[in-house]
Parts: sequence; C-alpha cells; structure tokens
Amino acid sequence: MPSPIDVRSRAVGCAAVVAVLVVTALPARAELTGAAQIIDGNTLEVAGQRVELFGIDAPDLDQVCRHAGRDYECGKVARAALWDLVAGLDVVCTPEPGVPTEDGVVVATCTAGGFSLNENMVHTGWALADRQASDRYVAKEEEAKEARRGLWRGEFDLPWEWRQIAPATGESDGATTQ
Repeated sequence: MPSPIDVRSRAVGCAAVVAVLVVTALPARAELTGAAQIIDGNTLEVAGQRVELFGIDAPDLDQVCRHAGRDYECGKVARAALWDLVAGLDVVCTPEPGVPTEDGVVVATCTAGGFSLNENMVHTGWALADRQASDRYVAKEEEAKEARRGLWRGEFDLPWEWRQIAPATGESDGATTQ
C-alpha cells in the first residue's frame, strides 16, 4: 500500500500534467492584422473581428459636448480622430492577455504604422483612460488635460457617466467636466 506522501506526490504530478494539457489545448488568441473599419472612438473591426481598444473609453457616437459655448458631436469627432490615426494603414491588434472576449468583441492593444492607437487616442484627448481596466494611459490623459487637447478644450460628460445619464435618449443632464 502506498504511503500518503506517495499518493499526494502522484496527485500533484497528475494535476500538473492535466494543467499543462489544458493550457496547451486552449487556442491562442492570435494577433489580428488588416485594414480597419472604424466603428466609434474606441472600437474598430479588423480581419472581420470587432475589437475594443483596451484601457481607453471614448464618447459614444451620439454623445454631445460643448466648446466655446456651442454643442458639437464629440462622439463623431472621436470616431474621426481614430480614423485619422489609422489613415488607410493596416492595423495590428494584439489581444490583451487575461482580458476575456465579451460578446464576440476582442479587447486589444492596436497599432497602425507602428504607433499605438490606444495611447494616441488618449494623447490627442479624444479618449480617456479607462481606470477600471488599467492605469496604463492615465499619464497620457493627464498630459492631454493639461494641454487642453481634444475633449479637454471644452466641457463634456465622462463617457461612462454619460451612458448612465442618457443610455437611450442621447440627452445629458448637463453634468460636465472641464
């Protein structure tokens, strides 16, 4: 009869083998490369796959902001800013490790022409750092805010707050960030 130590050793060994088999059997989330279709300021489609830019949040397409006392469609401007960064280049998106795909949308860091789309959307002020996901882009957001780039030139509802204020109507209660 094997000793309790032998049984424990075999159990640990079997568990290790099973873990290796499970990990190697899981499909790797491959890099996505190709022309991009811009959906909004933090979502695009590459190689037929919808991709959300990791660690950032941009205004929704129907979100309205204010600059110099006038309303403007900042969600559409944010989409145009992402389109400008892509500028007809192939986009390479690398899925974020440990971030699950939700509803078929891959969460990734993407580049075009060797430049990070995620970082540059925040740098230009047309997206904010999503602190719920990561602090990776917080310093870039602070730089954009200080330089009054993009959204920071005027008043706007934080995108995640705007979605709660006007999830279906697209109307804001006037709560703004300067």
